[in-house]
Amino acid sequence: MTAEEKKEMDRLRAEVERLTSMNVSLAAASERLLERNVDLYERMDSYYNVRMHVDWLKDIIKRHREYMANADLRDDDELLAMIEARIEGEDIPLPPEFGVKDVAELVGVTQGRVTDLYKKKTIYRSLDKYLDYLRLMRALRLLRDHPDYSIEAIAHDAGFATVRTLNRKIQDSLGITPGEFRVMTHPDD
Repeated sequence: MTAEEKKEMDRLRAEVERLTSMNVSLAAASERLLERNVDLYERMDSYYNVRMHVDWLKDIIKRHREYMANADLRDDDELLAMIEARIEGEDIPLPPEFGVKDVAELVGVTQGRVTDLYKKKTIYRSLDKYLDYLRLMRALRLLRDHPDYSIEAIAHDAGFATVRTLNRKIQDSLGITPGEFRVMTHPDD
């Protein structure tokens, strides 16, 4: 091999090494670019999912606002049935502080609507009297079904503030005490 051929061969080797090095650099750059594109895709996909959820929640809020705006226009009988179904059907706890505000929020109407509804359309003439009736029925059911419960536990579970209030409500409606009612429903105990 002549000196010129050797020189040309060295130049070609150097060129191959330079091109190989460039290919390695390009491959690394391509890999970084691919990783960046994958990262951007994942971010865009996450953003799209978040946007979908936000739009979905906005739609729910909009429908709820429309529902609330039209809630007072519902038929009285339908509203009474809805209240009874929610309170009695779902066996919602009725603590002593449960009242008009809670029922209004429960069914999505104004407090005034609930008050007027019970005043004009029910035999109870007030929501408080209806709730007292429900508490009384729960207490009587608990007295009958759970003879091992204390009167205090029954008063609490039924939603009365005190045992004294429970005693008074049962005495006023049945003319007997809770203990006497329990004896009547469980004569063998």
